[in-house]
Amino acid sequence: MKKIGVGFLTGCLALALATGALAEQKEQVNVYENNNLVKSVVFIEGRGEYFVDGQTPGVKMDAAPYISQDRTFVPVRFLGNALGVTNENIFWDTETSKAKLVLGSRSAELTIGKKELLAGDQAKTMDVAPELKNARTYLPARFVAEALGYQVDFIDGLVVCYPEGTEKPDVSAVKQYLQEQQPQQGETYNLNGFTVPVKPETEILIDDDKENKVEINLAIIVPNRDVQAQCDEAEEILASKFGSEFAKQVVDVARTKTQQLAALDKKFTGPNGETIWVISSYGGTRTSITIWSKGAY
Repeated sequence: MKKIGVGFLTGCLALALATGALAEQKEQVNVYENNNLVKSVVFIEGRGEYFVDGQTPGVKMDAAPYISQDRTFVPVRFLGNALGVTNENIFWDTETSKAKLVLGSRSAELTIGKKELLAGDQAKTMDVAPELKNARTYLPARFVAEALGYQVDFIDGLVVCYPEGTEKPDVSAVKQYLQEQQPQQGETYNLNGFTVPVKPETEILIDDDKENKVEINLAIIVPNRDVQAQCDEAEEILASKFGSEFAKQVVDVARTKTQQLAALDKKFTGPNGETIWVISSYGGTRTSITIWSKGAY
Protein backbone atom coordinates (compact mmCIF):
# COMPACT_ATOMS: atom_id res chain seq x y z
CA MET A 1 0.00 0.00 0.00
CA LYS A 2 1.14 3.56 -0.62
CA LYS A 3 0.82 6.26 2.03
CA ILE A 4 -1.68 9.08 1.76
CA GLY A 5 0.12 12.39 1.94
CA VAL A 6 -1.97 15.05 3.65
CA GLY A 7 -1.27 18.25 5.47
CA PHE A 8 -3.92 18.13 8.10
CA LEU A 9 -3.53 18.14 11.86
CA THR A 10 -2.10 14.92 13.24
CA GLY A 11 -1.94 13.51 16.72
CA CYS A 12 -5.54 14.31 17.76
CA LEU A 13 -7.75 11.95 19.69
CA ALA A 14 -10.45 9.82 18.28
CA LEU A 15 -13.21 10.92 16.10
CA ALA A 16 -15.98 8.38 16.07
CA LEU A 17 -19.40 9.38 15.06
CA ALA A 18 -22.03 6.84 15.80
CA THR A 19 -23.35 5.26 18.92
CA GLY A 20 -22.68 1.61 19.52
CA ALA A 21 -21.19 -1.00 21.78
CA LEU A 22 -17.77 -0.54 23.30
CA ALA A 23 -14.84 -2.25 21.72
CA GLU A 24 -14.00 -5.65 23.17
CA GLN A 25 -10.56 -4.58 24.39
CA LYS A 26 -10.82 -2.42 27.49
CA GLU A 27 -7.36 -1.01 28.14
CA GLN A 28 -7.17 2.79 28.31
CA VAL A 29 -5.99 4.49 25.16
CA ASN A 30 -3.98 7.70 25.45
CA VAL A 31 -3.61 10.06 22.52
CA TYR A 32 -1.42 13.14 22.62
CA GLU A 33 -1.32 16.44 20.77
CA ASN A 34 1.80 18.57 21.36
CA ASN A 35 2.66 16.30 24.29
CA ASN A 36 -0.67 17.04 25.99
CA LEU A 37 -3.12 14.25 26.70
CA VAL A 38 -6.25 14.70 24.63
CA LYS A 39 -9.38 13.80 26.59
CA SER A 40 -12.19 14.24 24.10
CA VAL A 41 -13.25 15.10 20.57
CA VAL A 42 -16.71 16.36 19.65
CA PHE A 43 -18.05 16.16 16.13
CA ILE A 44 -21.31 17.19 14.46
CA GLU A 45 -22.54 15.55 11.25
CA GLY A 46 -22.44 18.03 8.37
CA ARG A 47 -20.14 20.50 10.16
CA GLY A 48 -16.64 21.22 8.90
CA GLU A 49 -14.92 21.38 12.27
CA TYR A 50 -14.44 19.21 15.34
CA PHE A 51 -13.59 20.16 18.90
CA VAL A 52 -10.66 18.88 20.96
CA ASP A 53 -10.99 18.99 24.75
CA GLY A 54 -13.80 21.54 24.55
CA GLN A 55 -11.61 24.16 22.87
CA THR A 56 -13.42 26.56 20.53
CA PRO A 57 -13.39 27.34 17.69
CA GLY A 58 -12.77 23.82 16.45
CA VAL A 59 -10.27 22.23 14.08
CA LYS A 60 -11.34 23.12 10.53
CA MET A 61 -11.90 20.55 7.78
CA ASP A 62 -12.58 21.04 4.08
CA ALA A 63 -15.14 18.22 3.99
CA ALA A 64 -17.85 17.23 6.43
CA PRO A 65 -19.06 13.78 7.45
CA TYR A 66 -22.49 12.63 6.36
CA ILE A 67 -25.10 10.11 7.47
CA SER A 68 -25.84 7.09 5.28
CA GLN A 69 -27.85 4.04 6.32
CA ASP A 70 -27.95 5.42 9.87
CA ARG A 71 -24.16 5.43 10.09
CA THR A 72 -21.77 8.39 10.01
CA PHE A 73 -19.13 8.39 7.29
CA VAL A 74 -15.93 10.47 7.40
CA PRO A 75 -13.26 11.03 4.71
CA VAL A 76 -10.42 8.63 5.40
CA ARG A 77 -7.79 11.36 5.70
CA PHE A 78 -9.73 13.35 8.30
CA LEU A 79 -10.79 10.26 10.20
CA GLY A 80 -7.24 8.96 10.40
CA ASN A 81 -5.80 12.26 11.59
CA ALA A 82 -8.57 12.81 14.13
CA LEU A 83 -8.04 9.32 15.55
CA GLY A 84 -4.41 10.23 16.23
CA VAL A 85 -3.08 8.21 13.30
CA THR A 86 -0.09 9.98 11.74
CA ASN A 87 0.06 10.46 7.98
CA GLU A 88 2.84 7.88 7.81
CA ASN A 89 0.44 5.29 9.19
CA ILE A 90 -2.46 5.91 6.81
CA PHE A 91 -2.26 3.66 3.77
CA TRP A 92 -4.24 3.33 0.55
CA ASP A 93 -4.03 0.55 -2.03
CA THR A 94 -5.42 1.75 -5.37
CA GLU A 95 -5.58 -1.72 -6.93
CA THR A 96 -7.69 -3.23 -4.14
CA SER A 97 -9.49 -0.02 -3.01
CA LYS A 98 -8.32 -0.81 0.51
CA ALA A 99 -7.56 1.64 3.34
CA LYS A 100 -5.52 0.81 6.42
CA LEU A 101 -4.99 2.88 9.54
CA VAL A 102 -2.38 1.94 12.15
CA LEU A 103 -2.31 3.35 15.69
CA GLY A 104 0.33 1.80 17.91
CA SER A 105 -0.44 -1.90 18.24
CA ARG A 106 -3.91 -1.49 16.75
CA SER A 107 -5.01 -1.29 13.14
CA ALA A 108 -8.17 -1.05 11.05
CA GLU A 109 -8.30 -2.25 7.44
CA LEU A 110 -11.36 -1.74 5.21
CA THR A 111 -12.25 -2.08 1.53
CA ILE A 112 -14.68 0.08 -0.43
CA GLY A 113 -17.95 -1.77 -0.96
CA LYS A 114 -17.18 -4.58 1.51
CA LYS A 115 -18.83 -4.96 4.91
CA GLU A 116 -15.78 -6.43 6.59
CA LEU A 117 -13.23 -4.78 8.84
CA LEU A 118 -9.93 -6.31 9.86
CA ALA A 119 -9.15 -5.10 13.38
CA GLY A 120 -5.59 -6.27 13.87
CA ASP A 121 -5.83 -9.92 12.84
CA GLN A 122 -9.52 -10.25 13.76
CA ALA A 123 -12.14 -10.00 10.98
CA LYS A 124 -15.40 -8.27 11.93
CA THR A 125 -18.62 -7.85 9.96
CA MET A 126 -20.08 -4.35 9.66
CA ASP A 127 -23.64 -3.44 8.69
CA VAL A 128 -22.37 -0.86 6.17
CA ALA A 129 -19.42 -0.68 3.76
CA PRO A 130 -16.94 2.13 3.05
CA GLU A 131 -18.18 4.42 0.28
CA LEU A 132 -16.68 6.41 -2.57
CA LYS A 133 -18.26 9.86 -2.87
CA ASN A 134 -17.05 12.72 -5.09
CA ALA A 135 -13.82 10.77 -5.71
CA ARG A 136 -13.10 10.57 -1.95
CA THR A 137 -13.09 7.53 0.29
CA TYR A 138 -15.41 7.68 3.30
CA LEU A 139 -15.19 5.20 6.17
CA PRO A 140 -17.87 4.30 8.74
CA ALA A 141 -16.41 6.11 11.73
CA ARG A 142 -17.85 4.01 14.52
CA PHE A 143 -16.28 0.75 13.38
CA VAL A 144 -12.89 2.31 12.72
CA ALA A 145 -12.85 4.11 16.06
CA GLU A 146 -13.77 0.98 17.99
CA ALA A 147 -11.09 -1.01 16.19
CA LEU A 148 -8.53 1.57 17.28
CA GLY A 149 -9.70 1.53 20.90
CA TYR A 150 -12.15 4.36 21.39
CA GLN A 151 -15.54 4.84 23.00
CA VAL A 152 -18.39 6.84 21.45
CA ASP A 153 -21.39 8.46 23.15
CA PHE A 154 -24.19 10.68 21.91
CA ILE A 155 -24.45 13.52 24.45
CA ASP A 156 -27.12 16.22 24.10
CA GLY A 157 -27.09 15.97 20.32
CA LEU A 158 -23.30 15.89 20.05
CA VAL A 159 -21.17 12.92 19.04
CA VAL A 160 -18.44 12.59 21.64
CA CYS A 161 -15.39 10.34 21.45
CA TYR A 162 -13.01 9.70 24.31
CA PRO A 163 -10.43 7.07 25.34
CA GLU A 164 -11.72 3.85 26.82
CA GLY A 165 -11.32 3.73 30.56
CA THR A 166 -11.75 7.49 31.06
CA GLU A 167 -14.70 9.50 32.36
CA LYS A 168 -17.31 10.93 30.04
CA PRO A 169 -16.10 14.45 29.18
CA ASP A 170 -17.81 17.78 29.84
CA VAL A 171 -19.08 19.21 26.54
CA SER A 172 -20.79 22.33 27.90
CA ALA A 173 -18.26 24.72 26.32
CA VAL A 174 -18.83 23.22 22.88
CA LYS A 175 -22.61 23.37 23.32
CA GLN A 176 -22.42 27.05 24.22
CA TYR A 177 -20.18 27.79 21.22
CA LEU A 178 -22.53 26.01 18.84
CA GLN A 179 -25.51 27.86 20.28
CA GLU A 180 -23.76 31.17 19.67
CA GLN A 181 -22.99 30.10 16.10
CA GLN A 182 -26.60 29.26 15.28
CA PRO A 183 -27.82 31.23 12.25
CA GLN A 184 -30.70 33.62 12.81
CA GLN A 185 -33.95 33.54 10.88
CA GLY A 186 -33.79 35.96 7.95
CA GLU A 187 -30.03 35.75 7.36
CA THR A 188 -29.07 34.92 3.75
CA TYR A 189 -25.99 34.15 1.69
CA ASN A 190 -25.11 33.95 -2.00
CA LEU A 191 -24.99 30.44 -3.47
CA ASN A 192 -23.86 30.57 -7.10
CA GLY A 193 -25.96 33.66 -7.74
CA PHE A 194 -29.01 32.57 -5.72
CA THR A 195 -29.99 34.34 -2.51
CA VAL A 196 -30.40 31.48 -0.04
CA PRO A 197 -31.59 31.55 3.58
CA VAL A 198 -28.99 30.49 6.11
CA LYS A 199 -31.81 29.02 8.16
CA PRO A 200 -34.72 27.94 5.91
CA GLU A 201 -38.18 28.59 7.32
CA THR A 202 -39.42 25.23 6.04
CA GLU A 203 -38.04 21.70 5.77
CA ILE A 204 -36.65 22.37 2.28
CA LEU A 205 -33.09 21.08 1.77
CA ILE A 206 -30.58 23.25 -0.11
CA ASP A 207 -27.17 22.33 -1.50
CA ASP A 208 -24.96 22.44 -4.59
CA ASP A 209 -22.38 20.22 -6.27
CA LYS A 210 -19.52 22.19 -7.82
CA GLU A 211 -17.80 19.05 -9.07
CA ASN A 212 -20.79 18.19 -11.27
CA LYS A 213 -21.59 21.86 -12.04
CA VAL A 214 -24.85 21.80 -10.13
CA GLU A 215 -25.51 25.42 -9.19
CA ILE A 216 -28.22 24.57 -6.70
CA ASN A 217 -30.43 21.65 -5.72
CA LEU A 218 -33.66 22.17 -3.83
CA ALA A 219 -35.23 19.09 -2.25
CA ILE A 220 -38.85 19.37 -1.20
CA ILE A 221 -39.93 16.77 1.37
CA VAL A 222 -43.34 15.29 0.56
CA PRO A 223 -44.72 13.01 3.31
CA ASN A 224 -46.10 14.70 6.42
CA ARG A 225 -44.71 18.10 5.42
CA ASP A 226 -46.15 21.37 4.16
CA VAL A 227 -45.30 20.95 0.48
CA GLN A 228 -46.75 24.31 -0.57
CA ALA A 229 -44.75 26.22 2.04
CA GLN A 230 -41.56 24.54 0.83
CA CYS A 231 -42.50 25.40 -2.75
CA ASP A 232 -43.03 29.03 -1.74
CA GLU A 233 -39.51 29.11 -0.33
CA ALA A 234 -38.09 27.37 -3.42
CA GLU A 235 -39.84 29.89 -5.67
CA GLU A 236 -38.36 32.80 -3.73
CA ILE A 237 -34.86 31.32 -4.03
CA LEU A 238 -35.16 30.74 -7.78
CA ALA A 239 -36.69 34.18 -8.32
CA SER A 240 -33.62 35.80 -6.76
CA LYS A 241 -31.67 34.82 -9.89
CA PHE A 242 -34.21 33.92 -12.58
CA GLY A 243 -37.00 36.38 -11.85
CA SER A 244 -40.44 35.68 -10.40
CA GLU A 245 -42.23 34.66 -13.63
CA PHE A 246 -39.78 31.92 -14.60
CA ALA A 247 -39.38 30.75 -10.99
CA LYS A 248 -43.14 30.30 -10.67
CA GLN A 249 -43.26 28.31 -13.92
CA VAL A 250 -40.66 25.86 -12.60
CA VAL A 251 -41.98 25.52 -9.05
CA ASP A 252 -45.58 25.10 -10.15
CA VAL A 253 -44.54 21.67 -11.45
CA ALA A 254 -43.25 20.72 -7.99
CA ARG A 255 -46.48 21.97 -6.39
CA THR A 256 -48.45 19.21 -8.11
CA LYS A 257 -46.81 16.45 -6.07
CA THR A 258 -48.50 16.51 -2.68
CA GLN A 259 -48.35 12.77 -1.97
CA GLN A 260 -45.83 10.01 -2.53
CA LEU A 261 -47.86 8.09 -5.12
CA ALA A 262 -47.11 10.52 -7.94
CA ALA A 263 -44.19 11.04 -10.31
CA LEU A 264 -42.68 14.18 -11.86
CA ASP A 265 -40.24 14.60 -14.73
CA LYS A 266 -40.04 18.03 -16.35
CA LYS A 267 -37.06 19.91 -17.81
CA PHE A 268 -36.63 23.62 -18.48
CA THR A 269 -33.94 25.79 -20.03
CA GLY A 270 -33.01 28.71 -17.80
CA PRO A 271 -32.50 32.35 -18.83
CA ASN A 272 -28.73 31.83 -19.07
CA GLY A 273 -28.84 28.41 -20.74
CA GLU A 274 -29.03 26.41 -17.52
CA THR A 275 -30.67 23.00 -17.47
CA ILE A 276 -33.39 22.79 -14.83
CA TRP A 277 -34.93 19.45 -13.95
CA VAL A 278 -37.93 18.94 -11.69
CA ILE A 279 -38.11 15.25 -10.86
CA SER A 280 -39.61 12.86 -8.31
CA SER A 281 -40.11 9.12 -8.58
CA TYR A 282 -43.43 7.35 -8.06
CA GLY A 283 -43.51 6.58 -4.35
CA GLY A 284 -40.55 8.88 -3.73
CA THR A 285 -40.43 11.09 -0.65
CA ARG A 286 -38.73 14.08 -2.29
CA THR A 287 -39.15 16.36 -5.26
CA SER A 288 -35.82 17.69 -6.54
CA ILE A 289 -35.38 20.94 -8.45
CA THR A 290 -31.84 20.78 -9.82
CA ILE A 291 -30.10 23.53 -11.81
CA TRP A 292 -27.02 22.67 -13.89
CA SER A 293 -24.77 25.32 -15.40
CA LYS A 294 -24.99 25.86 -19.16
CA GLY A 295 -23.42 22.94 -21.03
CA ALA A 296 -23.01 20.82 -17.90
CA TYR A 297 -25.95 18.49 -18.57
